[in-house]
Amino acid sequence: MSIPTPAHILVIDEIPLLSVGLQQVFRYIHPDIQIAHTSSVFTALSAPAFQTIPWYLIILGSSDDVQSGSLLLPAAELKEKFPASQIMIYSSVYEPLIIEKMRETGIDAYVHKYESADEIGKAFQHLSTGQSYVSEIFRTLYNDYR
Repeated sequence: MSIPTPAHILVIDEIPLLSVGLQQVFRYIHPDIQIAHTSSVFTALSAPAFQTIPWYLIILGSSDDVQSGSLLLPAAELKEKFPASQIMIYSSVYEPLIIEKMRETGIDAYVHKYESADEIGKAFQHLSTGQSYVSEIFRTLYNDYR
């Protein structure tokens, strides 16, 4: 899978500043990457402005108070609405169920928010070759404590 030019990435997170930081990371990877932000999955799924954009990647952020398994349904809904897009969960909460249900729900990557920018680059590289990705922190926790 090659990276389209321009590649459009949608960041869904309560914190708008997150998209600014991710924009810097992704622009370092490829200068034609364009980032958009919304604070809710509902807006991403329903706003007409988001429907016409061919999203290459949708990043679903979460806060520390996320409920167990609560990201699976929104991720699946995003994948259903935007089937050509790749879905990344970007969270500071370890949820083994996400790893176990990645394929089933259409999640392509699960990255810990406290990983370095290099880890996001690794995830993006894997996604651009059609491979799924679980960041080092989550992979270690899953392998050692499941």
